[in-house]
Amino acid sequence: MIYNLSCNMQANRMQILKVFNMTEGFRKQIIVGAVLGIFALGMVSEVLAGPPMGYGHRHHLRNFRGHHGQGFAGDGICPQDRFTAQAPEDISNRPNPLEPSQEVLYAGESLFQVDVQPAACKICHGVTGNGLGIMAQGLNPPPRNFNCKETMKEISDGQLFWIIRNGSPGTGMPAFKDLEDKKIWQIIHYLRQFAEPRRR
Repeated sequence: MIYNLSCNMQANRMQILKVFNMTEGFRKQIIVGAVLGIFALGMVSEVLAGPPMGYGHRHHLRNFRGHHGQGFAGDGICPQDRFTAQAPEDISNRPNPLEPSQEVLYAGESLFQVDVQPAACKICHGVTGNGLGIMAQGLNPPPRNFNCKETMKEISDGQLFWIIRNGSPGTGMPAFKDLEDKKIWQIIHYLRQFAEPRRR
């Protein structure tokens, strides 16, 4: 009798272990399935959300279309009358000392779009440089439209440098006295590309 009881207990223990092992395997399958499901859901949401806009990433701003008040769309005024004072001749005739490399253009873009203080250039000049930024509506004369080839071909790099450094009295253009020379030249290269033919 004791032997039979011991055998029954042994059989029960084996059955419990078998069930436990099956349950443990089943539990692992559930965990693996849940992890794969979460991963798949994340992938689907990433695809539906589009590309991320993490640090250092930008939309192709010149192709983006939005409300003109944000500076995203519209042609702006072209040609534009000029209300800025003429830079001294030695400054006006000064060429840009930087080569227009990808690094220089990217640095200029970062300054124009985000980094210049107290306010980024795009606030008035627009994200696409068309002079239709969010602050443009209250300014008279309106901000410079850098997309206008007719206007921009008459303005030397030295003149642009002088205006960025000293501002333009009688307009909304402030002086950026604390901006390093190199950064101003980078911005000027970036401004020049607005009037160039756009790649489709």
